[in-house]
Amino acid sequence: MGIAAELHSTNPEGKREAGRTAVGMRTGFRKRGYENARADLLDISAKGFKVDTALAPGVGNVVWLRLPGIEPKVAQVKWVDGFIAGCEFHAPMHTAVLDRLLDQLELARRGG
Repeated sequence: MGIAAELHSTNPEGKREAGRTAVGMRTGFRKRGYENARADLLDISAKGFKVDTALAPGVGNVVWLRLPGIEPKVAQVKWVDGFIAGCEFHAPMHTAVLDRLLDQLELARRGG
């Protein structure tokens, strides 16, 4: 499966605990009781992510994010603005795992 992604660093906004990296990739995403759907992962950090999805999750919903090469990550929706949702992982992603994921996405973006 090919991965298409654009990466660039962003400055944290508001009172975010961890800096986010803009991603811009299609990924698997689902909320409890629903089938897996596709969504656009907009940014990610070790503690959470922002996603654009037609599932329209509500604040407090438990969701799963599917990322290449790792088990689906469980998160809780913290805010929603239309079809955009900000989610916090139940267990933060280890920084080495996040770094490896971002390196893989950058390599895929470059065509390698």
